Amino acid sequence: MHDSADQSGPVSPTAPSPGDGVFPGERATTVRSFAAGLADIAPELPDTVWKSLFQQTSGHLLAGQAVLQGADSIGQDLSAVDADHYSDLPSADVLTQIRRQAPDSPELRFAHLLSFMRDINADTLAIAAGAMPHLGSFSIPAAPEDTRPFEVSDLSAQLNEDGVLLPTLDRTGHHTIAPVMRTILRRLYDARDRHSESRSRRALGASAAEWLQAPAAYQSEGFDEALLQVAEAGEWKALTELWANRGHALMVDHFDATLEAFSKVPEAQAHNSAVLAEALGDCLQVDEVRRRLGVNDALTVLNEVNFEHAAVPTLDSRLERIKDGDFTVDDIMIMAIASMRRQKLLGQSDQGVHIARAAQELINDTRHLQSAPSRLCDARFHLEYGITSMFVGDLTESAQLLRRSIIITELASASSPYLLLPAHAYSALAHAMLGNGPSSDVHLRHFDELKERTRFTSPHTLTAYSLARMIRAMDALDLDEARQYSARLADPSLGHHSWLGVVQYRSLFGILHSDVGIEAKRLQQIIDTNRSSLPADGLLLHTLQLTLVCLHLAQGQTHLAQNVLLDAETKSPYIILARAQLHLTIGEHGTAAHLANRVLSQNSLDLHAKASARAVQAASLLGKGELVESDSAFVDALEYCRIAASLIPVAMVPKSLRDQLIERSSNAAEWDLIAPVFPTGPGPVDDPGSADEVGLADGAGPVDDLRLGETRFGDGSIGGPGGLGAGERLRQRLLSFGETLRIRAGHTLLSPSQRQLLALLDTQSSVSAIAAELSLVEGTVKNKLSNLYARLGVRNRRDALARGYEYGYLPTDR
Repeated sequence: MHDSADQSGPVSPTAPSPGDGVFPGERATTVRSFAAGLADIAPELPDTVWKSLFQQTSGHLLAGQAVLQGADSIGQDLSAVDADHYSDLPSADVLTQIRRQAPDSPELRFAHLLSFMRDINADTLAIAAGAMPHLGSFSIPAAPEDTRPFEVSDLSAQLNEDGVLLPTLDRTGHHTIAPVMRTILRRLYDARDRHSESRSRRALGASAAEWLQAPAAYQSEGFDEALLQVAEAGEWKALTELWANRGHALMVDHFDATLEAFSKVPEAQAHNSAVLAEALGDCLQVDEVRRRLGVNDALTVLNEVNFEHAAVPTLDSRLERIKDGDFTVDDIMIMAIASMRRQKLLGQSDQGVHIARAAQELINDTRHLQSAPSRLCDARFHLEYGITSMFVGDLTESAQLLRRSIIITELASASSPYLLLPAHAYSALAHAMLGNGPSSDVHLRHFDELKERTRFTSPHTLTAYSLARMIRAMDALDLDEARQYSARLADPSLGHHSWLGVVQYRSLFGILHSDVGIEAKRLQQIIDTNRSSLPADGLLLHTLQLTLVCLHLAQGQTHLAQNVLLDAETKSPYIILARAQLHLTIGEHGTAAHLANRVLSQNSLDLHAKASARAVQAASLLGKGELVESDSAFVDALEYCRIAASLIPVAMVPKSLRDQLIERSSNAAEWDLIAPVFPTGPGPVDDPGSADEVGLADGAGPVDDLRLGETRFGDGSIGGPGGLGAGERLRQRLLSFGETLRIRAGHTLLSPSQRQLLALLDTQSSVSAIAAELSLVEGTVKNKLSNLYARLGVRNRRDALARGYEYGYLPTDR
């Protein structure tokens, strides 16, 4: 062809006049003349760029104009574009101009046929020439009698002279069509139906499928049209790859075209690809919501959709085909995601965790799977796995999985904020529930930034965000802000424990602002309803039971708190903590301190629980009169509160003991260290979504720019207004905080058998009747009654019954 170092460029064996040859338009024969012909469009391009563009377009001025104008239309300097991506740039206006000048000739169709071949040699030229009878007449060079009907060398020479076919520089006897020329030929030919409609559609779909893979194509104006052409041509592989790599972001960026294109996927194709099944089902679901709302704005519609992936088969239903290699890694991940979501809807998130682990085993089985996952599917899988782990109470694993999802998404070539939004929302929630307040705040800030930029979210994502915000507000004892976010959260149904966290933290909120109301009955009902489906390891159940015990203690209903703990797991640190709080409220300080020590001896404990146990320990030691030890334990509790960025552990101590601990620690440096964790200033300025957007509580308006004044109590400074330092203001704020757990000093805890005996004493008239009811001899019953009287601190039946009513062991509504 020519020496690549020759800046003058190749010279055509015959210099055709403008309009001659297989491709229309004036053709330059040197780089210099090519640059001169297009100087009015790009006069200052470096020589190396002109040379590259000349080679890519075979010297055709219209083709070069198409590339230059295409780059200009997307605001891209051609000097910064790799030559391999020139074929992504031809502008529609210039293509229309070329189309008007293009003759409807067999030569053009022949060149188009060759443009589908990446490596053109004598064999491929012969095959292409053999297809000419189907394309129309073609002037084959005359051949002597008894020879082949044409010479391939003559054909290649003709195409070379026409400036379409170029010899490769590294392989003798091979030819190529430059990428820009290939792109223009395909679009030029396929845009008009000259022969068979199906042939043209297939060719156009193949060209569009190749074009969609270019990064520059995604944000171009022609993407929607190309997407529809690919679907019309049935290029299902291209659609599969596109969805696997872009997912639901396609709906945001190319709403109408995505819904129309993926709705064309046949059921047979969806049956063989979980990726296509998800795309088809989700697009139909979005289209239904669009029709119901009567709007066509992508964000308005998508913000109302919770994708349940109903059309995707379950993982276990396709195990045999997976083992046979019928599905890709992306398919397995999509099926696992859909299965996990279904299990959550059924209140069986523990089964969802098993499904995720099974999917990982399948993916790691390299004997059957050779394909690598797309980064988007990999990130989505870990996101759903992390959410599912959160719903079973495994918050540590949840935070780790969500972090991995965020990392994978950020490393992807096309980082998707539509995936980062839920990942940050649920990560903020996981860290808030773990007691890692600073990490939660980081994720909340990321969420706010993305939300402001994209205006995209979903009902479930906003629920996670609002709950995280509510927890963080309670951590700072900012009850006004906590109330605002609580109003956004809808009550979960009794049979669906995915959002039991809503009820759990609403109960805690009721304790903190001394308005428990019906929270205890509601939480007890939900625990009873979901007990059979709660995870076997019991972590979620134990934290719910801890909250329920605190609810009862906040109302002074010690006997009901004891009822919760009668059948609870005795070795769980959360249940032991609940027992410690129970004994603290009835004045059994030695037992409370012992139980708090047992909690602190366990390694796998979240920061909230450690801080709470240390605060209970300090209060118990204070009650025992061990003042030095109590002061030391309380300073440690403040340090845990600083790390967790939460004051709840201190607040959840009976007020009389709490105030003494705070007063005794007035000179501790820890107060000035913990105060900056809770900065002063307004609440969140940017409302992440109104109640209507979240689909939650009716009438809950947006969170205003809250000026909370005295409810915010530290600015990071040692000094402050009125001469009070930040630490002192924090102490005063806590001293003014209300009661949480009521003290019932002198209350006696009865064993289950003693409570049964007291109930019989209330209903039976004689010792003999009680003995008959218990299948015991009267002497044994008398001994048990004596022990019961001693336990209650009374001497007779009448006083025992009176004490039973006082303590709540006997019903008062009869």
